[in-house]
Amino acid sequence: VNALLVLNQIPTKSHTSTKSQFSMHFIKTGQLDKKYGRLLSQLFDWRQKGDYENVFDYNKEVVEPLFFHVKEMILVIEKKINEGL
Repeated sequence: VNALLVLNQIPTKSHTSTKSQFSMHFIKTGQLDKKYGRLLSQLFDWRQKGDYENVFDYNKEVVEPLFFHVKEMILVIEKKINEGL
């Protein structure tokens, strides 16, 4: 996500800004599927919980199913980068 924003000269100052700019420039415009915006939001929320909540435990059953979707999103973003989006 960061690489895509940098390539397109879209500035960010925080993780929240990265998520917002990604959504505004790539999800809401239809350049990328909405499912990737939802996935990034979920990952961001989990990161926040992991960093700031006292009792939040990730387990294999919850995390492992996301691997496919994250890999898919990375491949789609790499393709956009290689196309010069």
